[in-house]
Amino acid sequence: MSYQRLLNFAKIVNDEFSDIVLDVDLYPDKLKITLIDGSWIEVRYPVRGKFSFHWQRGNKIYRIDTAPHHRHIKTYPRHIHLEREDNVIEDFITKAGDEPEEDFRNFMKWVRKHF
Repeated sequence: MSYQRLLNFAKIVNDEFSDIVLDVDLYPDKLKITLIDGSWIEVRYPVRGKFSFHWQRGNKIYRIDTAPHHRHIKTYPRHIHLEREDNVIEDFITKAGDEPEEDFRNFMKWVRKHF
């Protein structure tokens, strides 16, 4: 993941989602965001089109990723783990071909709706 992309994501968080974000930590390979309810998001986006947005909220997970499994999903390879690892559904949040920043922004908007 380019460091510049991580910086772009951090700027989006600070500029557009400060109402739900408590803290942002920047690492060489990921961004970790702590939300106001104590839940956290880990963002990995090593190359365009391959990513993981993982939201850990208590014992529930919400993760959009492009791991190359779940070929039966219409939005393959993009899919969502909804509340638990084994509940996999089509990705209705990000769109194939969108810029990484737009994928991230759409994910954060979806997170905000759950507050």
